[in-house]
Amino acid sequence: MRTHKKYAVKVVVFCLLLAIILNGLNRLLMVQQYYNSYWPETASYEQFYQMEKNSVDVLFLGSSHCMTSFSPLQLYDEYGITSYNLSSEEQGTLVSYFWLREALKYQSPQVVVLDTYTLFTINQEEVLNARESTVRLAIDPMRWSGNKLEAVRTICEVDDAQSEISYLMTNIRYHERWSELTENDFKQSSLRSHESLMGFSALTDSCDFQEFTPIDPENEESIAEPVALMQEYLDKIVELCEDRGIRLILTKTPSTTQTASKYNYVSGYAESKGIEFIDFNTEPIYAEAGYDFAMDNCDSGGHLNLWGAEKVTSYIGRVLTEQYGIVAKDDAQWESLQAYYETTLQDCELTRVTDIYRYLELLHNDRYTIFMAVKDEGTNALDDELIELLMELGLTTNLKNAPRCSYYAIIEGDQVEEAVGTEQLEHEGSFRNGAEMYSITSAGFDAGDTCSIIIAGDEYAKKKRGLNIVVYSNDLKRVIDSVCFDTYEGLAATR
Repeated sequence: MRTHKKYAVKVVVFCLLLAIILNGLNRLLMVQQYYNSYWPETASYEQFYQMEKNSVDVLFLGSSHCMTSFSPLQLYDEYGITSYNLSSEEQGTLVSYFWLREALKYQSPQVVVLDTYTLFTINQEEVLNARESTVRLAIDPMRWSGNKLEAVRTICEVDDAQSEISYLMTNIRYHERWSELTENDFKQSSLRSHESLMGFSALTDSCDFQEFTPIDPENEESIAEPVALMQEYLDKIVELCEDRGIRLILTKTPSTTQTASKYNYVSGYAESKGIEFIDFNTEPIYAEAGYDFAMDNCDSGGHLNLWGAEKVTSYIGRVLTEQYGIVAKDDAQWESLQAYYETTLQDCELTRVTDIYRYLELLHNDRYTIFMAVKDEGTNALDDELIELLMELGLTTNLKNAPRCSYYAIIEGDQVEEAVGTEQLEHEGSFRNGAEMYSITSAGFDAGDTCSIIIAGDEYAKKKRGLNIVVYSNDLKRVIDSVCFDTYEGLAATR
C-alpha cells in the first residue's frame, strides 16, 4: 500500500511539473506584443484585467484604425471620461463581440464605440476577414472561461484551418518560433509590469496624402455589401448592448478605404437600429473636427497619428459629454498614467520638431540614447547657444573649432563617447548593457563626405550634410527619431 502511495505522489508531482513546463512553453512561444510594439495588444488586454471593476464608462472596439484614433488618457485629461480601448489589428466584429462579452464580466460601460472598418472586406482570402495571426493576438490574451471557449470554438468552426487544441496548447501552434525568440520573449515579467496607454497606439508619421476628399453620400446612391459573418456579429453586438442597456455608437475614422457606398450601408443600418453613426470621412464632421488628412493620418489606409487622434478623441469626447451625458470623474487609475502619457507626448513631439534649438532641449532626457555623426561640413552655422546646448548634453568637443572635420558622439545617460579628427572615423560598440549593438561612421568634407549610424543591423542616419542625429528610446527599446540638421548653412531639418 505504501509503495502505491509513493507511486501516486510521484505521478502527481510529475504531472504538476509537466503542467508548469508546458504552461511556461506556451507563454514563451506565444506571440506577444507589449508597450514597445506599435500594436501592443497583449499589454492592452493584460492591463484591462487589472482595472478596478465597474470603473470604465466607455469602451472602444475595432481594428487598428480604432487603436490609433481614440486615446483614453487624453479623453480623461480633457473630459474626465474613464474609457478603455480594446481594439486590435484587423479586429472583425466576431472578435469584437467576444471581447465585449468578456469586458462586460468586469465593467459596466454606459457607451460602446465600435469601428466599422472590418464590417466590409479587408482580407478577401480569409474567411474571418482577418489573418489568423491577428485573430490570435486578440484571442490568446483572453482569460480562459466559457466565453473564450465559445470564441475559440466559433473561430475554428468558421475557419477549419485552425484547431481548438492549438489555442489551449499554444506551443503546438508556435513550435517553430524557437529561432525567432528575442530579448523580449525572455523578459515578459518586466514587460507586463510596464505602464501602457490603455489600448491606444501613438503613431507619429504623416502620410502627406494630398488627394483625400471627404465623401459626399448625397452624390452616391449605391450601397455596399458587408461581409455576411461580420454583419451577423454586428447584429449580436447591437443585441447585447440593448440587453445590457448600453448605448452603442458606430464610427469610421478618416481613411481612403471609406466610400460613400459603405457610408450609405452603415448609416442605413444605424438608422434602422436607432443608433448613431459618426463618420469622420463626411464633410461636416471632417470639418468640425478640424481634420487635415495629409498631416493627421500616419498613412493613407486609415491609421491616425497622435495629432489626428487628438482631434478625433476631442470630437468623440464632446459627443459623449454633450449627447450621452457621460459625467467627468476623478479616478486614480487614469491619474497614475498621466506622467507616462506625458513622456509619450514628448517622444512624439520630438519627431516633428524642425527647430534645432528646441530639439536639443528635448534631448535632455535619460530615457534616450543619442547618436550623432557629422557628414560633409557641420560647424559653420553653429552659434554660441547651440554649442552650449550640445555641451549641456555632455559633449566636450567645441565643434566651432573643428571646421570640415569628422565627428561622432554617443550619449547614454552620463556616459559619453565622442571623437573628432581630419580622417574618416569609424566606431563599433554596444549599449543598454550590451543588449544592442551599433556602428557609427563620420567623414567630414575633406575625409570622404559620408556618415552612417547603424543600430541592430539597420541604417538610421539621413546621410545629409550637417549633424545627423538618431534617438533611441531606452524605454521602448527602439529608435524613435532620425533627423539631420544642416549645421553648415541655414539649420534646416531633413526628416
